[in-house]
Amino acid sequence: MHEFFFYIATLDQTVLAHWSNAFRKEGWKTAAITAPGASRANKCHAELDLIEVGNQLCRTPHDLREIIQTRRPAATLAFSHRQKISDSQVVKFLESGADDFVFSNMDERVVVAKLKAYIRRLQPAISAAALKLESSQGEIMIDRCMRSVKIQVLPGKYTELTNLTQKEMAILALLVGNEKRPVSRESMLERLWGEDATEVYSNCINKHIETLRRKLGPYGKRIKTIYGSGYMYS
Repeated sequence: MHEFFFYIATLDQTVLAHWSNAFRKEGWKTAAITAPGASRANKCHAELDLIEVGNQLCRTPHDLREIIQTRRPAATLAFSHRQKISDSQVVKFLESGADDFVFSNMDERVVVAKLKAYIRRLQPAISAAALKLESSQGEIMIDRCMRSVKIQVLPGKYTELTNLTQKEMAILALLVGNEKRPVSRESMLERLWGEDATEVYSNCINKHIETLRRKLGPYGKRIKTIYGSGYMYS
């Protein structure tokens, strides 16, 4: 089953604490976001956003639409306290792109039940989409099911790279999936070699990156070395 992360954007620390606790009891990974419109959702896992509306984080339906367009999560649930929002306002937030609207003062079990319903509904589509990755500017397309990588040679025209090894493809998918986020060498070793990571030569990742850069041609320079940390595709 695909891994889901729940991100909560709220100024209400009580709601944050209660919901985070309820979600963790379900075994869900949960985190708070203080600037929901500033970062894009991670492509390597499915993110479901819960965005509090009607405050400085997200004042208007237009604000919510921009947040959704920036983050592109698997689903977005808007929320507010029932006494702080009218039915007509709820409708406007739903029309702006929210998948559902919940109230922060409702029983936490109801919120959890709604999220479980979304997971059931989203799982098939997300599992299929997770096999395909595309860089934000569209210059690299990765299909892990077909084990193919295509790079853009002209606007709208792509060529397939047939000389990538499986490890190189896996490293590229990890970097593109975390575009503009550093990926540590340790994380790469753990994700790609699993239990054998401790037995892998420490310079192995560096060599794979070096070869990958060369094979990617003009896009190889997009793989940046983050000294003391790892690598980043940007």
